[in-house]
Amino acid sequence: MTTFRNLCRKFLCTSVEVLLVTLGTLIGFDNGLPNFGRDTVLVWKTVNQDYSATLVVRIAEFSPDRFLEWEDANTQGTIFMPSADIEGAKGYVSSELFKSGVDTRGKNATTMWLSRRLFRDLKEKKKAKFDLDGVASLLSYIGEDHLTVDVNRTAVDLPVIRVSDDRGSERWFLDDEANPLMMKHSLRQYSQTLASITTDKHNTLRWIKGNKLANLPR
Repeated sequence: MTTFRNLCRKFLCTSVEVLLVTLGTLIGFDNGLPNFGRDTVLVWKTVNQDYSATLVVRIAEFSPDRFLEWEDANTQGTIFMPSADIEGAKGYVSSELFKSGVDTRGKNATTMWLSRRLFRDLKEKKKAKFDLDGVASLLSYIGEDHLTVDVNRTAVDLPVIRVSDDRGSERWFLDDEANPLMMKHSLRQYSQTLASITTDKHNTLRWIKGNKLANLPR
């Protein structure tokens, strides 16, 4: 009788695990995070001594190319990153592509996301040579951690990898090769931290509309 109960419990637990995995796949969750797509909104909080600000990024296209609009308290613009750079760019820029009132385009460099190539190098080799803001630099893998972010109005603990560059900055990226999103950047008293992710709202775009939305850049 005891053996039968144990078998039943084991069968029930296995069935529940299979159901949860299947459900997560159907919904599109990965590491507790819904898939990104059009109308996804990302909000970062920036703090530097007594100064604080908010950066809002709204996605018009996430894959295969990445096209997004951004705005802060004073300015706004758009950024396009082609699929080749999303996959294999050797460069990363902090602010160069954020030009007020301008539609900018990445050139062998990404921003706010690592390229998948750099992410793989960090995970496998623990180091990666790359161009940081146009200067040859070295990224070093520190380890894994977690960051709690508001995802669709619910606090979610997300896995990250921590890396440092040879200028003293530390950055945290989402531990997901398909979506190595920059979660945190810190340097001395400066920090920029991802505060919220929203994927379940529609018509969030403000600047990429009309012809821009109908004719996405390639």
